[in-house]
Amino acid sequence: MKRVTLISSEYRPMPAAASTRISAWVEELSSHGFSAFVLTALSAQAAPGIDRSVFRTPDNRASLPIRFLQEALLGLDLGCRLFLRRRKTDFCIITSPPFFMAFICSLFARLGKIAYFFDARDRYPSVLFDLGILSPRGVLPRLLLKMERTIYENAVQVTTVTNGLLETFRKDFPRVDFRLLRNGFDENAFDKSSASVVKHDRFTIVYHGRLGRFYDLILLKRTIELVGRMDPEIRFLLIGDLPDEIHDFGQDNLVILPAMPSHKLAQELAPCHLGICLLKDLPAMRSAFPAKAYDFIGAGLPLIVGSTGELADLVRQSGCGLVFEGHCPEKVASEIVALKNDFKRMKTMISEVLKVRELYGRRTCLREYLSTMEQRQDGS
Repeated sequence: MKRVTLISSEYRPMPAAASTRISAWVEELSSHGFSAFVLTALSAQAAPGIDRSVFRTPDNRASLPIRFLQEALLGLDLGCRLFLRRRKTDFCIITSPPFFMAFICSLFARLGKIAYFFDARDRYPSVLFDLGILSPRGVLPRLLLKMERTIYENAVQVTTVTNGLLETFRKDFPRVDFRLLRNGFDENAFDKSSASVVKHDRFTIVYHGRLGRFYDLILLKRTIELVGRMDPEIRFLLIGDLPDEIHDFGQDNLVILPAMPSHKLAQELAPCHLGICLLKDLPAMRSAFPAKAYDFIGAGLPLIVGSTGELADLVRQSGCGLVFEGHCPEKVASEIVALKNDFKRMKTMISEVLKVRELYGRRTCLREYLSTMEQRQDGS
């Protein structure tokens, strides 16, 4: 039995994309005959087969220096734990972001002569440049880019989550073996019955997640406000660890729920009518397919999305929702109000979502990948 150690800043029961992704890895690896062990942050729950750091998951809302410090401390702790497990580990899987944590853990893997696979869910440090958090010029950006190259070129294989990321990775690092492994939705939480539950009496648009720097918070807030004026019977349900700006918003048509595990989330999403995901128009988002959108698809919800990224491309091509060019809250709000009573159009979009749903089960995608990963590891 091969022994694999997985390193992630988030793990169950934390309601986050990385947590659900790695939880599926552990379960599927175990069912394929691997012995899986997890190194993670203190924020995860103590359980057999898990070793938790003394440090918590880095805070996405922290300033850049504080965030880097949190990542580095977590990376040093988990890296040391990985090194101490080197005789109990045949290979490891390191996830990113957090970028600094992942880089440090990759150094410890090399120090301990442990072969590692790397799972890159975002392109760092490029996203920092695109968001304007960091200038692409100077000593620090060059250092970060060198760190990125070091990670990939020393990995047995690198997985990523969208075709766009896959293409740019392969172009920039031609010597590295990159593979696509989509996030997908969790079939155990979002089973086929999720797509056929009775809907809320009140037309409901839902969002779940953190509403981080990549999402157009201004557009979302303005849309909620305008829809409330046009049709007070339509409500918005926002689920997750949301910024204070949302909690202080105070709209009568807005309901806020805390972040929750996948099985509870599926129960909240399924009775809704539409899922909304409005990304900022940034270069880094052109390859984006947010994990939350898979959950909307798993729940059988048509999507309202901005014009950027692979998610928008899918919605355009399949007709499983609405894509909005530009960032016009008046247009978004008007379309939502029109959809409420357009039963024929809603039925068509739901039908298209159910077709798309067949392609994006997380465990299905992972099972297809695991056989190739095992072959690659055997040949390393």
